[in-house]
Amino acid sequence: MISPRLSRREILRCWLGGLTASLFAVATFGVLGCQQESQSSATGSSVPAGESAAGLPPKPEGAFKIGLITPGSTKTDKAWSGLAWEGVQNVAKETGATVTPPVEGPDAASVAGALRNLAQEGDQLIFLHGSEYDEAASSIAPDFPKTTFVVVGGRTEKPNLTPINFSAGGAVYLAGMVAGSMTKTNKIACVGGSEIPIVKEAFENFAEGAKSVNPAADVRVVFTGDEKDIAKAKQQTQALLGEGVDVVQHNANDAGRGVAQAVEGKPGTYFMGANADQSDLATKQNLGSFVLDVPSAYLAVGKRVAEGKGDGKAVKAGLAEHAVYFKFNDRFGGTIPQEVKDKVAAAEKDIIAGKVAIKK
Repeated sequence: MISPRLSRREILRCWLGGLTASLFAVATFGVLGCQQESQSSATGSSVPAGESAAGLPPKPEGAFKIGLITPGSTKTDKAWSGLAWEGVQNVAKETGATVTPPVEGPDAASVAGALRNLAQEGDQLIFLHGSEYDEAASSIAPDFPKTTFVVVGGRTEKPNLTPINFSAGGAVYLAGMVAGSMTKTNKIACVGGSEIPIVKEAFENFAEGAKSVNPAADVRVVFTGDEKDIAKAKQQTQALLGEGVDVVQHNANDAGRGVAQAVEGKPGTYFMGANADQSDLATKQNLGSFVLDVPSAYLAVGKRVAEGKGDGKAVKAGLAEHAVYFKFNDRFGGTIPQEVKDKVAAAEKDIIAGKVAIKK
């Protein structure tokens, strides 16, 4: 357990430097210091140059290439896809790798082809930024054993296929507590893009957090079906606000900007950000955001791959590792009672201690 006296920056330094082996739990593949060195077999034979033990990808030689596939624009979607772009840039800076132009927003039918193209063009490390890409990566990874594929939110493990799983449920639960505490109408909404399991689970945790402090809270969930359609998200949110909803949590990637725009247009209502610190959206009406430290996770995985020390096992990170957390908006135009902040801080400790059940 990390001492609570450490700052978040110090904790992340430990995370990236591998100074403590307890930061990632049992399922991690050693990005935090639990290194698994390739060993020679019982007969004493060594692994031939350019190959790796147990079918693992070899250490990249020279300046290797990094590929990236995201569900949205890396320039405008600061809540999700932009974090991935920041992550691969961090990996490139630390390892000397070059980054291939990202594949942004491919439809389901073209993902596999785009992924295969990146691998065929020589990208040795490819990040796929979303659980929706797990199936494509799983089917293609065996064809490119010298390429490491990393799926954020993935479930499949192979020698060259590594999932990064953020246990964001705890942070989203805390966001729900804030919403449940701040609503005046007891009507709260969650607006998502595509109706995928990981987002549905997040909203379930949000609702449980809201009801833990406000049993009368009515939490409505809607999906626009498109993470890139800002106008549609704005219209959906305006309709919810018209029905009396006064707190809206989004998890709609770039379309979340439409949610913020709708809230800004209706005084007395509140917006809540997702995945990154989104205090720049609807700032004066923004209660805070649940945050995933995606760039640090990318860097940790990328450095291990560059060193030839990946083994394909899942990387997991949550509240206990300070890889996810809820961040209050310091520029909020109103007042969030200290009592609310104290309850959130206490609940965070209880979640880490296992006293509060979280779905993910």
